[in-house]
Amino acid sequence: MLSRRAALGALLAAGASPLVVASCANQAPTTGPVMPRPSTPEDALHRLQDGNQRFVAGTPLHPNQTLELRQQLAGHQQPFASVLGCADSRTAPELAVDAGIGDLFVCRVAGNIATPADTASLLYAQAVLGTEVLLVLGHDNCGAVKTAIEVAEGKTPPGEFAPLVAPIQPAVAQARQAGATGDALLHEAVVANVRHVVAALPEMSAGLAQAVRAGHLTIHGGVLTLSTGKIDPVT
Repeated sequence: MLSRRAALGALLAAGASPLVVASCANQAPTTGPVMPRPSTPEDALHRLQDGNQRFVAGTPLHPNQTLELRQQLAGHQQPFASVLGCADSRTAPELAVDAGIGDLFVCRVAGNIATPADTASLLYAQAVLGTEVLLVLGHDNCGAVKTAIEVAEGKTPPGEFAPLVAPIQPAVAQARQAGATGDALLHEAVVANVRHVVAALPEMSAGLAQAVRAGHLTIHGGVLTLSTGKIDPVT
């Protein structure tokens, strides 16, 4: 393996810009410590919360990203948490909670809705892989929720977006019934949608419901604020 000095020299020899090489020289290594798997659902939730605090502060550890660990995990996986998140490009769960290779089992779909395929995948994560926490992760200014509001108001025909916006309509209706309008309507609909999905998952899957009853799984909701990276819990 090349030393750091030799690697930078190789970049220059290959024609890389001196500015790029200088930037690489000033960057800290991107691989952090290897963290053991949490032993309880409570520990798993704390790991997610601690990781998000580091992400917000701009001090990520980049754990569990070493070459050795990557090779060890090539034949098996045992993630400690699963995430049902939005497909929005700014909301990568692994970054938002400062996680590494093999830590999270992630399903992403616009509007973080619970489709049968996603629910089955999340059950697989719990029943087969042993995930102990399931996080439903929404975010502010969600385009899918915004479109669902426009459809509800008759401004936009659902068209091919119907499979995405139809499951969000109960959340939109709940937010409107509470008197929210404008930006507040979007925010309240995002929160209500997360809350709705958290409640719906055990109803859609007997296996998930059994895991929750047995104490093997906890399901939580959160909303990520794009400008800060902070995940606020939804209860």
